[in-house]
Amino acid sequence: MDQQVLAAMAKWPDVPAVYGWLALDARGQWRLKGELLSQPAMTSFFGRNYQADAAGRWFVQNGPQRVYVALEAAPLVLRRHPGAWQAAPTGASAKASAFFVTAGGEMYAAFAGVLALVDDRDLAGVLAECLPDWDGELATLPAELVCDGVAIALEPSCAADLRARFGVCMTPTADAG
Repeated sequence: MDQQVLAAMAKWPDVPAVYGWLALDARGQWRLKGELLSQPAMTSFFGRNYQADAAGRWFVQNGPQRVYVALEAAPLVLRRHPGAWQAAPTGASAKASAFFVTAGGEMYAAFAGVLALVDDRDLAGVLAECLPDWDGELATLPAELVCDGVAIALEPSCAADLRARFGVCMTPTADAG
């Protein structure tokens, strides 16, 4: 978290939180009241100051104020780069410890302990690279995939079960996670 944000939190500890304004779409892009945010300084600031509370509600700490984030798919969205995964909106790079495929054709990952959706623009390439012999049917999904020469656990699941398993609150509110 940015030092200026930490200082503002210490100076004004009781600023009310904001709900319903900020969202993260299924491609890891910020949306403010539905409008795509594309200003690099703002999106970078949001990514650096983005985290979850104990109830699984994701937020951006904007100075002394918490701005809770509605999630379209997951808290993070992964893009595939040669030999690596990068998470939007944070820019973090890490290795996934497990992958999950849904009946709807989405692929999720456990990424540094957080639920992440594989970006739909990368999905075909990831499947070709890491599951080249899979026929696309959940019934024949292998127990692991191989990325960068490393076997990683793979299992069928559904998005709702994954969100519960990882403790993700999709639409935070003040009265309930």
